[in-house]
Amino acid sequence: MGTGNPGEGEVTPQGGMATDGPQRAGLRKSGTGAVVCAITGDLDLDGLGAVRPLLEQAVRSGADRLVIDLTGLGFCDSSGLNLLLATRLDAEKAGLAVRLAAPTQQLLRLLEITGADTVFTVDTTVDAALTAP
Repeated sequence: MGTGNPGEGEVTPQGGMATDGPQRAGLRKSGTGAVVCAITGDLDLDGLGAVRPLLEQAVRSGADRLVIDLTGLGFCDSSGLNLLLATRLDAEKAGLAVRLAAPTQQLLRLLEITGADTVFTVDTTVDAALTAP
C-alpha cells in the first residue's frame, strides 16, 4: 500500500482479494507521522479477521493519529462498525486520534442511524485526514 511518496511506506499487508466479501487491508506510515490503515472490500463478520490485527497494531504504533482509509470499502455491517468503535476507544486510551477518511455513503448512513457519527471525525479524503489540525 506504499504510495511512492518520500517518508511513506507499507508496514503490513493482510488478507485476500479486493472484491465483495474477501477483505484486504494494509498499514503504512505517512510523512505526517500518522499511521494509515486502508481497508478494501467488505467490513463484515467475514472480513474482521484481516482488519482487526492491523487496527490493533496501528493503535500500538506510537503514532499520534490513525487514519482509517475507507476509499475501497464495499460494505460495512454492525460487526464492522463495532470494530471501528472498539478501535476508537482503544486509540483514545492510547492517546491516539482516529479519523475516518473517505467513507462510503452506506457507512455514513450507518454512522448516522446508530449515532456513531457523533464520536468519529470524518474526512472526505485521506489527504484531508492527514493534514487536518
